[in-house]
Amino acid sequence: MALKLAMFVEGLDLPEEAIGLDNEKIERAAYRAINFTADRARTDSADLIRKQVNFPASYLNPSQGRLKVASKAGPGDLQAMIIGRHRATSLARFVTSGTPGKMGVTVAVKPGKTEEMAKAFIMTLRAGTSIDTAQNLGLAIRVERGKTPDKAYKPVRIADGLFLLYGPSVDQVFRTVREDVSPDAEKTLEKEFNRLIGLELS
Repeated sequence: MALKLAMFVEGLDLPEEAIGLDNEKIERAAYRAINFTADRARTDSADLIRKQVNFPASYLNPSQGRLKVASKAGPGDLQAMIIGRHRATSLARFVTSGTPGKMGVTVAVKPGKTEEMAKAFIMTLRAGTSIDTAQNLGLAIRVERGKTPDKAYKPVRIADGLFLLYGPSVDQVFRTVREDVSPDAEKTLEKEFNRLIGLELS
């Protein structure tokens, strides 16, 4: 499941000088403004997400599909949607030091803050495992058989007493920043709509 952030043009005020303008031109200005705003809001969301979680900039590039404008506005459909990937992120992506196969790593999930994990280790996963780190590496931890890791975020059991560890999903962090992005998005939408209406009038 992916979080959807929809932006509508409901409530936009048509400039007084544009009253009587052809409806097709008004609609064209509206959907172009929505799409411009959606792209800007996606970028702003990515910037805020990276202030909370130590994702590389390339990780949230729209071409990667983890945070993207999933649908754009067009004639008869005046909305755009931004979605964040729901799948949890491998904690291996946040490892700052450690040797594959050896116990003990440090991770930095939050920018500028590292944490030592004495009982965790980097392991190479089988080909085809659903994970997106370089060389298909995962961060694993061994616990007493029949138990699960304490305070772990959605650990995945791969054997009795052996779990892969994960950090927050893009979707999860997106939920915490979308309200911060919305006010600027509304202003951008109105400003861009008025600019495009001005072009239609020229």
